[in-house]
Amino acid sequence: MTMSCLVHALSLFESAQAPRTQCSVRLAKPKVLIPPSPSAAFPSSAATGSFFPFEFPEKKRRGAQEMAGLLSKVSRSGSCCRAQKTAAWFPVAVICFVCSYSILDAFTWHPVAVAEAEWRPGRDGQSTVLQKGKGHSESSDKPLVPVRGPFVPQSRRVRFPDHRWRGYPLPALTAQPFGRLGNVMGEYASLWALARIYNVTAFLHPSMKAKLHFFDALSLPEIPGAFVRSEWQDVRKTGSFFAYNYTNIERAAAGLLGPKRFCLKPYPFEIHLFNPFKEELRREFVFPKRVQEKVREILADVQQKWQSANNSTVLPVLVGFHVRRADYVRYAAINFRASLPEDKYFTRALSHYRQKFPNEVAFVVASDDMAFVRQRLGHYPDVFFSSGESAADDMALLSSCNHSIVTMGSYGFWTGFLAGGEVVYPDLHLSRSYRFSRAMYQRANLTNFIPVSAD
Repeated sequence: MTMSCLVHALSLFESAQAPRTQCSVRLAKPKVLIPPSPSAAFPSSAATGSFFPFEFPEKKRRGAQEMAGLLSKVSRSGSCCRAQKTAAWFPVAVICFVCSYSILDAFTWHPVAVAEAEWRPGRDGQSTVLQKGKGHSESSDKPLVPVRGPFVPQSRRVRFPDHRWRGYPLPALTAQPFGRLGNVMGEYASLWALARIYNVTAFLHPSMKAKLHFFDALSLPEIPGAFVRSEWQDVRKTGSFFAYNYTNIERAAAGLLGPKRFCLKPYPFEIHLFNPFKEELRREFVFPKRVQEKVREILADVQQKWQSANNSTVLPVLVGFHVRRADYVRYAAINFRASLPEDKYFTRALSHYRQKFPNEVAFVVASDDMAFVRQRLGHYPDVFFSSGESAADDMALLSSCNHSIVTMGSYGFWTGFLAGGEVVYPDLHLSRSYRFSRAMYQRANLTNFIPVSAD
């Protein structure tokens, strides 16, 4: 686009040169036309309605003609000088404009990198291009949360049987991983769900594979050959950071953005897309056998300790309890003007399960701030603590419980989602939309997620 602007500017500059040349020629040989008669030089007001209501004598007529010629010469000289100055400054202005446009174009973040045109099936079965700007538009900063189900209906989806890349049909998707374990799992689940819903080619990004290396059963294939970043076109969300509007990734998956290769970014975490496939995703996120054996030993030890403390032979119901702290204390304060849920929420969440399973529940707590949770929850006899060896081990432990309690963040979400039972979460009053909030969970149809007041 920058090159086209430069070419257009140069063409304008060439056209601006012509008046300067003509003007310089006229200056070289100025011509003052002397009319044959006084009435021709200054017609009477009766004939033309002129400013001059009379005719001049001969001597005065010649003086007036000389003055008119001088004025005409000065006028043409002034206009030509202005044209020369304009022509001299014009290339400087063009260069400044092109340089400014190039800088803005290079460094301005485009929220929708690929929403240039949409594709739809033609009457003859071939794909045709919709005009730019047609279709849906969701670019405002107002949070727009997709309703349940796919965004693009079956009737609007497009396939390109003659377009393939390394043997795979196009379009093809991958997702660049952002964040830590919980976020990357959400990005994988979103990509997996797009492949399932839209029957589109999806590949596991090499960086994502490295971050999820402890999951042995991931079914998405790796990108064949080397991953060349320049060969993949970004598909981003629209609106502000907290708008969570990723409908463009569904357009790409549905073929509406053409037979291309797309890289989803940043942080696609489409719960409403992957929630219907909960059981399949639980089989995707399977921990290695050594981790599973270790988790079984820990949970068996918790149950045995609980039985000894309660002098009971009943195996208690296990509730995984994740408490997010660390960086989220500042994150919640800055972005949501909120404090993390603490004692009041902890008491209510524990009471929920104690009432549901009286005298037969044990809580297994993990956190990124174990000193904090031990100080706040250590006095409860039915609360047990993880050793906290790694994020993967804690997730395997908490997701192996019967039910869950979570606070904030993607990591806690996955501990509850994979466990499969009830998930108690804090019903917070935040200053803006939040992905792991009551509104989001309800729109994603997470019926097993139970809100409990944190105030």
